[in-house]
Amino acid sequence: MKAMHLTFPRRYFIGQGALQRAVREFPSLGQRAVIVTGQRWARESGTLDRLIHLLAQENLETLVLPGIPPNPDRSDINQRAREASAWGPHFFVALGGGSVMDATKAIALVSREGRDIWDYITQRPRKVQAYPVVAIATVAASGSEFDGAAVINHRALKAKMPLSYPALTPHIAVVDPELQASVPPYLTALGVVDIFCQFLEPHLLAEAAFAPAESLSRTALRLVVDLGRAVLRHPQDLTLRAELGFLASLSMSQLGRIGRGGKFSLHWLEHVLSGYYPEIPHPQGLASLLPAYLAFHIARRPEAFHDVAITLLGTAAPQGLVPFLQDWLQDLGVARNLQSLGVRREDLAPMARDVVQQYGWEPDGRVAGPVPMGEAEILAIYTAAFEGGTP
Repeated sequence: MKAMHLTFPRRYFIGQGALQRAVREFPSLGQRAVIVTGQRWARESGTLDRLIHLLAQENLETLVLPGIPPNPDRSDINQRAREASAWGPHFFVALGGGSVMDATKAIALVSREGRDIWDYITQRPRKVQAYPVVAIATVAASGSEFDGAAVINHRALKAKMPLSYPALTPHIAVVDPELQASVPPYLTALGVVDIFCQFLEPHLLAEAAFAPAESLSRTALRLVVDLGRAVLRHPQDLTLRAELGFLASLSMSQLGRIGRGGKFSLHWLEHVLSGYYPEIPHPQGLASLLPAYLAFHIARRPEAFHDVAITLLGTAAPQGLVPFLQDWLQDLGVARNLQSLGVRREDLAPMARDVVQQYGWEPDGRVAGPVPMGEAEILAIYTAAFEGGTP
């Protein structure tokens, strides 16, 4: 068993009406709230106006910072932090999906400390302070409402890197299926893929044995596969939406990793991909890379996939996992190769190089995986995903 320390939100609200219940707790964080939103949905759906009204009922002042794009850039974070700091915030409210929640954590950090957000990625100071964050997840996907991590782009460098501090863990997290019921099918499906990969990768790359966490992860993988199809068939079913929302939170809670640890790997390949192509949504990148990634590793270390094959296929033979998941991605409507997403073949080799440079954290400078990867192995996966085949 691996010893670990977990950090959770201080309050977690889930279920129909969760937003209205949670707002009553907001005054405990202060009187001046900065609301951070994405580019369109929060305002067009009426959710932003509803939130502002609820905060006004609690006598809270609000400043809205709208327009956070997918894969938020360093410059976006620093500029929004200056705006927020000049206003004098007490706490921040993220109203959106993973990009908005990650951006809000980063803005809350920079607003409090005043440094460039990229400093926390490259220099990694040990102790930081941040304004409190409330995370209202409007789509079941990243699970960012449950952890202290954020992923930020640096478009000038074509880089996308994570940072993580306990101080960034939301004080209050909200998963209200009423907010998520209007999410379009494509975005719902992308969220399902994100959740699946967040359970799968650390499960495959566990560092120790601990049966309760292993059982939880395997059960979650099966549930996510089934719930993905069910939610797309019944998008207004609030119970299904709540179940999917809870799985999203659970996927980043580390409960599936307790006692086992576990690293990410496919995510690192995707981070470089969307560092080069920030217009590609993160979960779409994962969906486009997943079959090639699995095929590469199953061919070289099939024993690492036996329990996942038993969970999803009912057999210990993992060779059926790739076609099974390709069919699943097709059902979800997210089966796309990299070429169809606008990726250029000539970028594949530089991307493979950058994965190793940015994420080669293993002792030999390779990238973690069921089979540790260097440039040649990563390029083989990128090439297969570009062509829609398997390496």
